[in-house]
Amino acid sequence: MIGTCDGFTLSVARTPAELDLAAGIRYRAYRATGALPECASARFLDAFDQAPDARTVLVWHGDRPVAATRTLVSRDTARTDLTAALAFGDVIREVIPPQAVVIEANRFVVDPEVAGMNRRAIWPMIRANLMRCAFEEGDYFVAALRPAHLAFYARVLRLSVASEERVYPGLRTGMHLMTADLHTQVPLIMAEFTALQATHAEQSALFGEVSCVHPDHPHARPGL
Repeated sequence: MIGTCDGFTLSVARTPAELDLAAGIRYRAYRATGALPECASARFLDAFDQAPDARTVLVWHGDRPVAATRTLVSRDTARTDLTAALAFGDVIREVIPPQAVVIEANRFVVDPEVAGMNRRAIWPMIRANLMRCAFEEGDYFVAALRPAHLAFYARVLRLSVASEERVYPGLRTGMHLMTADLHTQVPLIMAEFTALQATHAEQSALFGEVSCVHPDHPHARPGL
């Protein structure tokens, strides 16, 4: 099945209602870790959600969205089109070549209200981000991560810590910037974790202009 991993289905949020689903998952996940104050809307959105190259991916288990992640693409030497630049712009500009295509993973969350998904839903989100890296022919990958998560992503995605801990704007938690050279690291990742591999057809189905992700799925839409 296109866009699936271990029984999960991936879809890109294309409507306000779908983005609202992701915003609700973000809010619940961040509240569960104490990263956000209580908010009447019970949603978490930011200006980058409307960026031209922003893609918010929902992870479905059956007919329920259980996780969400957002990917951004930067071809701007100032890197102001990356969420991570709000806290780590100086570091990004220092460690990544100015002409590089940079893919950022952010708003990487699993709904705490869905039991048993915390470990399982991480893998389709990782796969979605790697699919975006390949589809956009990215050179570098960046992500801002909490200290407790550094070892896992260093192990799985071969990311390296590039900064000291900083408080991320809009959240109450400290994070580190992690980076990877996609040209050297992705072949190693795919050789070790073969379930993360995806064909170009799958990448295009999820991130292309016309989506054919799981066309018989109730959340698929013509022209997605």
